Amino acid sequence: MRYAAILLLALSVVAAPAAGQPAPDQRAPDQGAPDALSSIESTRGGRHWADAKTDPPKSPEDSRKCFQLDPGLRIELVASEPLVFDPVAIAFDYLGRMFAVEYADYPTGPPQPGPPLSRVVLLEDTDQDGRMDQRHVYADELDFAHSLMPYNDGLLVATQTSILFLRDTDGDHRADVRTVLFQGFTPAHPQMQIGCPRWGLDNWIYLNYGPGQITSSAAPDKPVEMPRLDFRFHPRTLEFGSDAGLGQFGNTIDNWGHRFYCTNRNPIIMTVLPLEVARRNPFAVIPQLATDVGPSGGDTLVYPLVQMKSNYLSHAGTHTSACGTTAYQGTLLGPAYENNVFVCEPVGHLVTRSVIKPHGPVLTAERGRAKADFLASSDTWFRPASLATGPDGALYVADMYRLWVEHPKFLPEEIAKKLDWRAGEDRGRIWRILPAAAARRPYSPPQTTADLVALLSDDNGWCRHTAQRLLVERQAQDAVPALAELLTDGVSGYSRLHALWTLDGLEALTIEHLVCALRDPEPHVRRDAVRLAARWLPQRTSLLDPLAAL
Repeated sequence: MRYAAILLLALSVVAAPAAGQPAPDQRAPDQGAPDALSSIESTRGGRHWADAKTDPPKSPEDSRKCFQLDPGLRIELVASEPLVFDPVAIAFDYLGRMFAVEYADYPTGPPQPGPPLSRVVLLEDTDQDGRMDQRHVYADELDFAHSLMPYNDGLLVATQTSILFLRDTDGDHRADVRTVLFQGFTPAHPQMQIGCPRWGLDNWIYLNYGPGQITSSAAPDKPVEMPRLDFRFHPRTLEFGSDAGLGQFGNTIDNWGHRFYCTNRNPIIMTVLPLEVARRNPFAVIPQLATDVGPSGGDTLVYPLVQMKSNYLSHAGTHTSACGTTAYQGTLLGPAYENNVFVCEPVGHLVTRSVIKPHGPVLTAERGRAKADFLASSDTWFRPASLATGPDGALYVADMYRLWVEHPKFLPEEIAKKLDWRAGEDRGRIWRILPAAAARRPYSPPQTTADLVALLSDDNGWCRHTAQRLLVERQAQDAVPALAELLTDGVSGYSRLHALWTLDGLEALTIEHLVCALRDPEPHVRRDAVRLAARWLPQRTSLLDPLAAL
């Protein structure tokens, strides 16, 4: 045992095959020290983390030349230092403005004593040339803030132990409102803490990883013990609870309302049964409520262009740092990218692409290309952390651009203390991906309730989701007649699905609406109509016949 313990300290660089050859199918836990086998094998290589040869950082233009991308697409720079540093997440508000979280606290926090280092910045393109040219610090001194979401004309921002609401009320591009909505979350480490807020199709907000003694601003004197599961809350009442899944850094809602999330070895996960459903029968033994969508662990092959520096030998050539799981919601990239989910792999300097398909009662993910990834770079500082669909239909990539993205706690102390964990904190890039021969789609912010209802039929899912959120946040009761018409006559299943849930979010859903939706030609609309109909059963027998017909 003593000899094995000594070997555990001899952690070295693990070289992933550049051609993506499969690694031995040995799975290591998501957290903790490396197993003895990994340490023994990596010791034979004779190279250690602290002695690893590293390339110098590149300029944005030189880094762009290092990319290999799916055929038919192009990648272009949107922002770089000194406009943005350490970006790990980006979001667009309904005006089309870009916000980015700069995770400057990562990985070890600020020098003590000192204030937190993370920030939210607003980036503007004042000359409309497609590249950002102005930076505003929307909020600073945020404690390990790493994710955000537009909310109530401001932003939700997740920090290490709390969920904040930030808002600029005087138009100076700096948040003068900073309200703690929820607090008391217990982080595991800076890669696994409360975060990644997303507005669900059901008008609840979902976040990854929510254990702790949680209090809300609506009931600050009533702490609630939350389990080691994902977290959700109602945006109007601040009612909160757990979701059945457990994600790390990556959370997304696709065009049909499916929620996908990830851990570092499980790139795409979905919840199969909500907690409230699983708890109906206390005598039913249900071993798990979530499932992998496609491969996980040693089966998640990736095809890096350069050697991967991983803690575990068994992770070489596979996802070891899966994060930023993102469903593409647009149509600009073309039909091949519909129902696609992208996952970042910063240790491998790449982004994977999967096509989501039905598979019995769940979903499955198939690689976009058999032996190549969606985006890969030979620049070893390229560290994709997350992605986002833009108002223009393009796909955006947040590139932290750091030398190291591993956390020191996963390395032996004598090795960890030799590495410059903050190398690259003065750099950062945001990239845009779009068709090689196509322009960005123009976007005009909605001005009226009628504009918002019209956006529910837009081709771009970002526009549809944004319109639903705004209608529900504003409780736009004047939209109800148009929504009822859209539920009946909407041109697409997407538009009718959003009409159904927007009516519900406005507390305007009726039995007649449900009967209409239960007879809809789109299966996803019928699926959610059944879910909503459960509220009225068995009191409203008029729903029984259309339900039985399904």
